[in-house]
Amino acid sequence: MKFSSLLLAAALLAAPFSLAAQHQHGAKSGAAHGHQAAGENHAHNSPHGGIVRTAGAYHLELVQQAGALHIYLLDAKEATVAPTGTAGTVMLLTSTGKSSTATLTPSGDHLVATLPAGTTLRTAIVSVKAKGQSLSARFEKLDASKVKPAKAVGAAYNCSMQCEGSASDKPGSCPKCGMALVKNT
Repeated sequence: MKFSSLLLAAALLAAPFSLAAQHQHGAKSGAAHGHQAAGENHAHNSPHGGIVRTAGAYHLELVQQAGALHIYLLDAKEATVAPTGTAGTVMLLTSTGKSSTATLTPSGDHLVATLPAGTTLRTAIVSVKAKGQSLSARFEKLDASKVKPAKAVGAAYNCSMQCEGSASDKPGSCPKCGMALVKNT
């Protein structure tokens, strides 16, 4: 009995800290996501199919393509923000342990960094100066193979987090993570 009272007291003391660590992502997602540190990965939409990290009041999305990294600046509602007046660099660490720095240059609605030929990127640390703010985010394990689950034949909806077994022919919630299923494009 005494142990359960101590457990309850500890849970009540921790509650204010866990509540303070959550934030809202506007009307689009409607759900609070708990996180405590900038750059942490949690259930964000990735409008361009990349990896999204929190960076101050913004988010940074990294999309890795052959020979280049595409970085999108996203607002609190995860909409793309034009990179007007934005400058930055990305520190690169390869799978072989070599490091280098690449300059981010504006290209349409995002920033691009060219990768050296044959680079297998392990980690990217993005630093940008945007809208008068210095923003940074760390993207790790980029060389890990990402096998996307096959979509079920006839499935019109899938989880945006690509959870296995989330394919459905009607809208609903993901059975694994609980996020809303999105219509396939």
